[in-house]
Amino acid sequence: MAEVVVYIAHSVDGYIADRGDSLGWLAPFEGYDFGYDTFFAKVDAVVMGSRTYRVIRAQGGWPYMGRSAIVMTKGPPIDGDGHAVFDDRTPAELIEDLIRAGRRKIWIIGGGGIVRAFIDARLVKRLILFQMPVLLGGGALLWPQGKRTTALTLRRTVAHANGAVETEYEIG
Repeated sequence: MAEVVVYIAHSVDGYIADRGDSLGWLAPFEGYDFGYDTFFAKVDAVVMGSRTYRVIRAQGGWPYMGRSAIVMTKGPPIDGDGHAVFDDRTPAELIEDLIRAGRRKIWIIGGGGIVRAFIDARLVKRLILFQMPVLLGGGALLWPQGKRTTALTLRRTVAHANGAVETEYEIG
């Protein structure tokens, strides 16, 4: 069985990128240890939407080397550099294939629509959320409208010295 996890930072008002699709608002928090290296060391595969992929690629480099990477898109492949597979199947079909390929810890990176699709499909087991002490006032929402109500069980909350609040929930 695979563990599908959402691990993501968001502003207090629920945005994951600013109005220009930039993640630059997270710069003041770089260098602080939120446990990312430990988390990422266990990840076998990453899944993201095409908008998130474009934002990541615009930053230069590819931060997910050594991991299977799936970009969910209804459009044509964005590029052909081999870093990611572009796929238009459902979340359930993608997870089934990743499990068949031996991937056991799958990180749903974003954006909000992709996160919601995996939650609505009842595939996400854990949410690890980092609420950053910033109000963006607009941008890409983490929580677009969903298809169902999802009950969460709080597992832990950590208030970091820099004002970020880390909250981990279990689903199901």
